[in-house]
Amino acid sequence: MHEDIAFLTRELGRWHPDTLAVRWRASSWLSLEGRHEEVLRLAEADVAERTAAFGADDPDTLGCRSSLAWKRRRVGDLDGAVAEARAVVEDSARVLGPDDAITHRRRANLAQLRAENGEAAEGVRLLRDLYAQSQAFGWKRKDETRSIRATLVTALELNGDLQEALDLLDEEIEAERGTIYGVDENLGDHEMKRLQEWRSRLAADAALQSWNRRRKRTRNQDAPGW
Repeated sequence: MHEDIAFLTRELGRWHPDTLAVRWRASSWLSLEGRHEEVLRLAEADVAERTAAFGADDPDTLGCRSSLAWKRRRVGDLDGAVAEARAVVEDSARVLGPDDAITHRRRANLAQLRAENGEAAEGVRLLRDLYAQSQAFGWKRKDETRSIRATLVTALELNGDLQEALDLLDEEIEAERGTIYGVDENLGDHEMKRLQEWRSRLAADAALQSWNRRRKRTRNQDAPGW
């Protein structure tokens, strides 16, 4: 695999579409094999090469830097992932604008990473603001709004706000019911199944949380001196 990449790089150049396609495929294979440390090393090299060739503010470089943050997450380096994502958000806001759809998406990614890294309440706060801002754009941001909503559900779940997460997930399921896919595609069935399975697990967790809270109140009421 690496020999093929080296051959294409020599014959076609580092940035030829065919070379890039094979490099992307190789990274995908390694990820499927669970070789995330190797994927991370390739991503770090890619970002370094792109930055040297096109600059840190190039749109493709920004995209690779954003992807690098998630690859750091995959190896368990959440501190590094948050730092990487925060730098990308700052640069995206400066280069693309603070209200650009891509900037919003990257801000949502940063908020999710912070939620996963022990800042669940702050992640929820940031995502609630982003969700409201994206909704204000209306139909033209519907895909981005749905993406932010799903990310908010994840953060709410991490923060223990299970009923709010469940309510938003119901909204996402309703939106998915209205999504039209190509005739020969089965993406809709797959996505709806994923959402329904997520809902079943979340509903069970919310019911258990509610039961535990009622049990705790009952114990407090029965305690001496109540």
